[in-house]
Amino acid sequence: MTPKQFALFLARDQRCYHCGSDTNLIPQHRINRGMGGSKARGRPSNVISFCALFNGLIESDANAADLARRRGWKLNSWDSTTETPVFDSLSGKWFILDDAYGRTDVTSYWE
Repeated sequence: MTPKQFALFLARDQRCYHCGSDTNLIPQHRINRGMGGSKARGRPSNVISFCALFNGLIESDANAADLARRRGWKLNSWDSTTETPVFDSLSGKWFILDDAYGRTDVTSYWE
């Protein structure tokens, strides 16, 4: 991912989906590249922004990984990145991500 591409994700997300931090953000693939995510890897709906700390926890801590699955931050290879909402912890809202670097609030439909 180029810095220019990541800037588009940052413009959409603006902060970590987990803690709300706006510093030290890095991209997180919702579908892992090794789990069939290679086709969806570069799609904007497959990438979200996390702080470096939580990004590492998702990959190394079972509780963080479980939270990530329940909140749509990590998906199985058969899940749809454009149909599975993500939870933004700071705003308390659910969003559907699209492949044009946009997101739509679906909180009223999802809860």
